[in-house]
Amino acid sequence: MDAYDILRSEREEFESEAAEKAFADRISGKPRALISVAGYNPNLPEDDIKKELINLFSSCGDVTRVIVPKDPDHSPNLDRRALVILFGDGAEEKALQLNGTDVGGWNALVKVESDQEDEEAACYRSSLINELMNDPKFWYGVSVRGYDTDLPVDEVETLLKGLFSRCGEITHFFVNTLDKVVNVYFSLREGEARALALNGIRVGEFELDISGVPSVLNNRPSPFPFDNGEDYIGYTVPAHMIEFANKDDDEIENKVIAFKKQRRSSSIV
Repeated sequence: MDAYDILRSEREEFESEAAEKAFADRISGKPRALISVAGYNPNLPEDDIKKELINLFSSCGDVTRVIVPKDPDHSPNLDRRALVILFGDGAEEKALQLNGTDVGGWNALVKVESDQEDEEAACYRSSLINELMNDPKFWYGVSVRGYDTDLPVDEVETLLKGLFSRCGEITHFFVNTLDKVVNVYFSLREGEARALALNGIRVGEFELDISGVPSVLNNRPSPFPFDNGEDYIGYTVPAHMIEFANKDDDEIENKVIAFKKQRRSSSIV
């Protein structure tokens, strides 16, 4: 499991990064189980399906992810098995005991899937994560605090984009409503420098606190995997990796699933 995976959570809405890290620490070292579930009503909203599966399997261990296949075209050939990732002692055995359980009008068909990802898919996943990690549009940026957090997100975006656009070309803008911080990224280091120089500027009645955003250029090497015993004091997961890991729509996971599906289809003669 890498930094990106450990930050994903469909089960808990974290109150802070500290709470998120505590959850990651809680599951660290526990056996991992990959469970597939069929039989659910695919016409239900995705969030409803996820809630039903979380409620079903929460007694088996810590549910860290639920993946429901997306089917915008209502394809009859879509693999409609949902995947549930559990951490906990005896999680597989407990999950199998739920096979055939009535879940509000449908019976859960539960199977344990191999948790050993083949080398080709694993390499593809790693390449996608590496591509996102090192994307140049996230090299230079600032974190902004102190703005009026009572404003709607779109108004915060309009206000701060107007301020920072004069610093340089903005490549990415993210309002973190949970931690009340805005991350602004620039195409050039000069843009970052100009933005940092605005620290303390007043916007209305509010004084902005502007600092550098954790990125691959201003960080120590990643401590993953933890295999050499070195102390990585000072390492911070790049902010954009936390942002994308916490999105409901996991683009990387969706691409890996599509990759596997395409490969299975091409192998059928």
